[in-house]
Amino acid sequence: MLKAYVDLISQPSRALYIFLKFTQIPHTIQHVALRKGEHNKAEFLKINPFHTVPAIDDGGFLLSESVPILQYLCNKHNIHSLYPKDLQQRAKIEAFTHWQHLNLRYGGSILFVALFSQPASGKMPIDEKSVQLGVKVLKASLERIEQIYLKETPFLSSDSLSIADLLGACEVMQVHVGLGMDVLTHYPKVAKWIELVRESVGASIFDDAHSFILKAGEKVKMMEVPVPKL
Repeated sequence: MLKAYVDLISQPSRALYIFLKFTQIPHTIQHVALRKGEHNKAEFLKINPFHTVPAIDDGGFLLSESVPILQYLCNKHNIHSLYPKDLQQRAKIEAFTHWQHLNLRYGGSILFVALFSQPASGKMPIDEKSVQLGVKVLKASLERIEQIYLKETPFLSSDSLSIADLLGACEVMQVHVGLGMDVLTHYPKVAKWIELVRESVGASIFDDAHSFILKAGEKVKMMEVPVPKL
C-alpha cells in the first residue's frame, strides 16, 4: 500500500493529503514532524535523502516533490479529472505549478518563516526586510491569480478542479489561516475560488487538512507577532 510522508504544517504536504482523501486511493499517512527534526533522521533519509516532505513509498518506488507525486498518482490511477489527458489542458496546469514555486509559494513561505517559524523558535526581533519582500511577492502573486489564472474560469485556468488548485489553495491558506493575513477580504476572486476548492473536495477533508495550520495562526496571535496587512 502507498505510504505518504507528510507534515501538515507544509503546504504541499496538505495538497497531497487532500488529494489522497478526495480520490480515496488506498494509502497510509506517515507523519514526519519537521519541528522535531524528524526529516533529518536516518530512517526518513532512506525515503527521501533531500530531507523534505511530502514523499511517497509506493511498493518500493520512492518519490519526492509534490508536483511529480501528484502527476504520478494521477497517471497511475487514471485520475484524469484532476490531471487531464488533453495536452493543452495539462500544459495549463503545469504552467501554474511551475510558476507558483517562485511566486505564490515563495512569498508565502518567506512570511511564514519570518512571522511564525523564527519567532516560535525564539529568534527575535522580526526580520522586517524579509517581511517586506514577502508581502511584495505575495501581493503581486495574488493579483496575477485574480487577473490571469481566474480571469475567465472558476478554477485556475480551468473550468474544473485540478492538482493546480490543490497546490495553490494550500499556499493561500498558509498565510490566510497560518498567519491570520486577511487574504480573502482583499482578493474576492481568490476568496470565491478557495471556497469552490473547499466545496469540491469536501469541506470536512479541506478543514481537516488545515486544522493543524490553524493552531499556528493561534500561536501567532498568542506571540503578538505584528502581522502586516495586505
